[in-house]
Amino acid sequence: FIAFQAYNYFKIQDIKNSSIIFFDIIKQNQDDLSISSLEDLIEDDNIFSILSKLKLIQKNNENKNFNYSNQLYKELLASSNLDGLYKSSIAANASYTMINASYEEATNNYLNDISTYINNINDDLDGYFSIKKELEYLLIVTEIDLNKSEYDNDSKALDKYNEIFNSSLVSISIKERVKKIHEFQLYK
Repeated sequence: FIAFQAYNYFKIQDIKNSSIIFFDIIKQNQDDLSISSLEDLIEDDNIFSILSKLKLIQKNNENKNFNYSNQLYKELLASSNLDGLYKSSIAANASYTMINASYEEATNNYLNDISTYINNINDDLDGYFSIKKELEYLLIVTEIDLNKSEYDNDSKALDKYNEIFNSSLVSISIKERVKKIHEFQLYK
């Protein structure tokens, strides 16, 4: 019993120390120093490790270091101590970010990872069904664009567009965004 109390005490002290360090880093906001300090924190096994990874992802995305961000996204999603809602949110963010990275770097390297991220989105959660369908469509369009293929000859893209547009479960705002992309792709 005493050993258990000692363990809890030290665990709580570790979390408090991680908390202080994390918020000091955020307050200072010095890029090089904060990145190395955040990297030290990601080794801890607590909420501040997750927050540090998210902050590192944000900083690396700002610096166009998408490869490292992608690696951190994979680590976060592989973490077993995240609730499904958080995993879905992180997976959706990772998908949008890596689709953008694919265009910025003009590379197909992230497409398999994006597909994995999309599969990590739980479409049973409120609001995530529409997001998942939009991301599936965006992934197809991204692949077409990067391969310099013809959109209007791609049955996968047209089928996904029709699936989204004819679904009563997809939100109107997602349908409108997909419709704009569809029209742009047809007439570009």
